[in-house]
Parts: sequence; structure tokens; C-alpha cells
Amino acid sequence: MFQWIQSKKWLPDVTIGGLAAIVLGLIDYLNQGANGLIVSLLFAAAFLFFREFSYLAVVLIAGGAAAQILLGVHPTVAGFAISVLVFIASALGKRLWSLAILAASVFAGVVLAWQAAFNSSLITQFYGITVYNNDGRWWGFAFAAVSICGLNGFAWLLGAFLIEFYKERVASKERDLVQSHNLRTALEMAEQNERFQIASDINEAVLERVSAMLTLADGARYASRLDQAIAGRTLDRLVELIRDTHQELRRLYDMLNRSVQVAAAPPDLNDLLVLAVQLRESGYQTKISHQGKRIKLIPSAELNIYRIVFDAVENIKKHAPIGTAIDIDFIWSEHGLQVLVKDNGNEVLRQSQVTLDLTGQEEAEADLEALTQEVTGAGITGMRERAELFGGNIEAHFVPGVGFTLNAIFPGVEEFRQEEGR
Repeated sequence: MFQWIQSKKWLPDVTIGGLAAIVLGLIDYLNQGANGLIVSLLFAAAFLFFREFSYLAVVLIAGGAAAQILLGVHPTVAGFAISVLVFIASALGKRLWSLAILAASVFAGVVLAWQAAFNSSLITQFYGITVYNNDGRWWGFAFAAVSICGLNGFAWLLGAFLIEFYKERVASKERDLVQSHNLRTALEMAEQNERFQIASDINEAVLERVSAMLTLADGARYASRLDQAIAGRTLDRLVELIRDTHQELRRLYDMLNRSVQVAAAPPDLNDLLVLAVQLRESGYQTKISHQGKRIKLIPSAELNIYRIVFDAVENIKKHAPIGTAIDIDFIWSEHGLQVLVKDNGNEVLRQSQVTLDLTGQEEAEADLEALTQEVTGAGITGMRERAELFGGNIEAHFVPGVGFTLNAIFPGVEEFRQEEGR
């Protein structure tokens, strides 16, 4: 669930907020009528903004509490559900704003508890609690305040614990992935070293045979002048030695050729997972997704796509600040493959600025320039040439106020499917 929510921008927020509005609003409407529904909808609306606009969630929590007091509504089910908002904000929102939501929830809850305890009539039963005197008011308020603080604090700690546990599991899988990649690389290097050692031994044996061939050739040349029979036997031995040397040279060639093939094994699309791990370790929030049925391509095609994504990411690292989110999406279909590399570098840069130096008009002009500016450069040209080798095309453009998007389209990628068993 965490991965699904983090991979989407607004869909999880709208889904959670919509469910909260429907379920909680219906319950509070049945319990306390239209006024209860109004308060419930204000609290439910806070679920919509806990990630993207967290300050609105804080405002809506305070607004819901104020509306409850002004409308004379008893504690609502939606008010109790705010602890769920504290939980998901702690798990999935920004840490500073999750603390602000926690503080707003506790403050609003304590204020509502005070209102219910001291500004309501005595001997009024609600939710199974009846207060008969002022001592009962104080005991009720104290119990409610402690419960509110404890419940919301526990919800925040639980959310923080679960997200850290989830991150640790993801980090563990990434470490296993990198370790597997390193072990595979170490194994290949060990195999190459072994082949080089064998090649060295074969080369030494070949040199010895070549020396013997020279000696026999000289002997045959002198023997041919004295005794033809001796020369013939010498030449027979020379032919056998040449045949053995040829076999050793063939072994040496096969060994070295196999070593070169292993050493030059090109990276494929699976190696992008290692690249994503390295990017996350560098501070870039990188996600890779595959939509549709994936096709195993020939090594040269996967190498070219890998290189296009790699160059796009290097360009992002060059121009975008730390903390930029990078999305690498592979969309597979019957009509081809689309690769999208997107970042929000401009958005992160603007959010990191304490003061805005641009006026509204200047921002509009900058956005217009981003829409009309043609993306050029040696890197884009190189990526476009690589894509054209496999019938593809590259489109690159800036998204105003967000960042950079690279769109690589390969309509005939089915032609480069790798045959099974190879």
C-alpha cells in the first residue's frame, strides 16, 4: 500500500478523502443531522491535502473544530477519525508537516473536550457518558484530554515506525540487489582471471613448441643435404608438432574470445534497478515502473535504451538539485514501447527558495519560455541517434514550473524481440 500511495500523486489522497467524506459524513449525518455532516465534511476534507498541501489540512482541522463549537455539535465520529489522518500523515507526509497536523489535532481535540465538558448542560448523556457535577466535568475533561493526546501521539509514532520499517525493508532489498550485482561482477572477474592464467599457461606451452619447431626446421634443412631419410622423419615430427601447436593456439583463441565476450556483456533494462538504487543513495527519489506486458529485447536494443535512460538521468543530475524526484516509466503495448523519464527539479528548486525573486509576470514569461523553448544539445542529439537505430524517436521538453521530460518512443520494438532459449 505504501508503495502504491508513494507512486501516485493525487489519486490516493482523493480516494482516502472521498471514502472519509462518504463513510464518516453518513455516520455523523445519521447521528447529528446536517450540522454534524458539515463538521464531518470539514474534517474529511483534511484527508485530501495531507501530502501536497499539508497546511490546508491543518487549517481544515482547526476549521472543523471551530464549526463544531459554533454549530453546537457534539463530538463527531470524523473528529475521532482525525487520529487516522495523523497516522497516514506521519507515514506518508513530510515529517515537519506531520508534526504540525499532530499539534493541530491535539489542540483541536483538547479545545473540543473543554467545550464538551464545561459548556454543555449537566445530565446530558452522549456516547454513554453522563456528567452530574463540576467534579465530573473536570474528570471528564482530564480523561478526554489524556485520551486525545495518547491516541494521536500513538498514531503518529505508529505511522513513523511503519514507514521506517518499510524503508528499511526496501533498503534491505536494494542492498541485496547491489550485493548480487557486485557478487556477479566479482565472479566474472574471478573467471576472467582464471582464464587469463590458463591462457598464460597455454601461451608458455605454445612458445616452447615454436622453439622446438624452429630447431626441427633447422635440423631438417641440414639433414636434407646429407640424408633424405633423416630429413623426411624430421619433417614428419615437425608436422606433428605444428598440428599440436595449432590445437593449442585454437584453445588460446577460444579462451580469450570467451573472456572478451563475458567482459563486454552489455547492461540491460534490469540493470536500471541498480542505477535507481545509486540515484536514491545520492539523494534523488527515483522510481522505475513497467506498465503492460514486458518484452525481452535483443542485447543491443536493451543496451541502447539503457544508455538513453542513463544519459537522461545524468542530465537531470547535472541540472536538478538534490531531492528531485525522478520517474522512469516503461509503457509496453502491442504498438511498441514508450519510455518516459521525468523530474520535478524546477519545482524542488522553487520550494527551496526562501524568497521568490520573480514577480508573477516574470514567472509567466519563464513558463511561456519553457513551453516554447526547443531542447537541443549534443546529449539530446546522441540519444535521438541511438533511438533511430531501432526505429525510435526522442522528444524532450520542459514542463513549466515542474521540470524536464524525455519521451522516447519505439513503435517497432516487437521486431527486436529476443528469441526464446537464447
